[in-house]
Amino acid sequence: MDNSERYMQAAHRMDLLHVGPSAGVVYWQPAGLKMYEKLRGFIRKVHDHAGYLEVKSPSLVGVAAFAQSGHLEKYRDAMFLMAPDKDAPPADELAGYALRPMSCPNHIELYRSKRRSYRELPMALFEFGEVFRNEPSGSLQMLFRMRQFCQDDSHVFVREDQVASSVANYLAMAQQVYRKLGFEHVDFSVSLRPEQRYGDDALWDKAEQSLREAMQAHGLAWDEQAGGGAFYGPKIELGVRDKLGRRWQLGVIQLDYVLPERFELDYVSADNGRERPVLLHHAVLGSLERMMGILLEVHGVDLPDFLHPYDAVVLAVSDPSKEYARQCAEVARNHWKDVVLDAGDEPLPAKIAHWKSRGVPNILVVGAKELARYVEGDGMHAMLNKGNARRSVNLHDAASLDR
Repeated sequence: MDNSERYMQAAHRMDLLHVGPSAGVVYWQPAGLKMYEKLRGFIRKVHDHAGYLEVKSPSLVGVAAFAQSGHLEKYRDAMFLMAPDKDAPPADELAGYALRPMSCPNHIELYRSKRRSYRELPMALFEFGEVFRNEPSGSLQMLFRMRQFCQDDSHVFVREDQVASSVANYLAMAQQVYRKLGFEHVDFSVSLRPEQRYGDDALWDKAEQSLREAMQAHGLAWDEQAGGGAFYGPKIELGVRDKLGRRWQLGVIQLDYVLPERFELDYVSADNGRERPVLLHHAVLGSLERMMGILLEVHGVDLPDFLHPYDAVVLAVSDPSKEYARQCAEVARNHWKDVVLDAGDEPLPAKIAHWKSRGVPNILVVGAKELARYVEGDGMHAMLNKGNARRSVNLHDAASLDR
């Protein structure tokens, strides 16, 4: 895909973003930021309802953390590394910093910041993590492959006997999200041990079998991809298909016995001993930027209503109705969050065409007739254009607006 593809056409029509001089990053316009924040708010609410604990951790992280996790060895070329601390010996790379390419070490640091009990598990940490990856310039694609992007990044610390139920909870949550975003069909793939990995074969046997059993318990079919797992564990990848049959890779959950060992994580067990937790890494949307690209490519400007930058626009037909239109916009904001007023002098058909081309789901038109009803004490009315239907609505009547 390139800038001529549907998602970029929709992004420009809706004035969502600016492609600046810096490769691999995006500049969000006001409308784009509104959509971005609505997507964040939606997935935040999903995680909150599922009992996740939202955290915030630094993007500037000591290199030593990534050396301990193994990411420095495996992903050095994709990391933005910085010079060591001024007080450290110049040759001491581990005294330097990195812009995080992932959030795993940060969430592990939060877990081990205090002694944990078996009663606290599962402990599900969630973050909108800004990550940075030094992707080759030839592989970059606006929104779809970036050097800076945000992940809905979660790490769930569980007991061994909680693995299957925690994986099942994630799969149910992810499918619920995808349906809300307009994707009905979800497929699943289990990616198995890669050639270069940490941990012995017995550990990988256990991890891979745990994911298969979780899928079976959930009644799901899947295929298997040899060699596709992360260096620390196997994973389940979730894909969706749009109405054109195109497949989009979305969420992933990874089962990890390795990093708890490398970081010597533990919890106090019921018999007052020490046990090692299992770590589940997962994202539902993956990259928020990429998800926005997929939504624009699949839906164009006709996004799910709850994600559109503007919920409604109020159009004034003539000068006498402009003040009334402003009042209507204020009242409409009691029902919809983002309402814009268009009191320009363009002809009404041009205004309607403009806002329809941007996909605004609710277009409210007010003119002499609506103003007259208001003056006569008949309430605050507008003509609602939604899709191909037109009807008069009372702005003080929520049921009228929702029909």
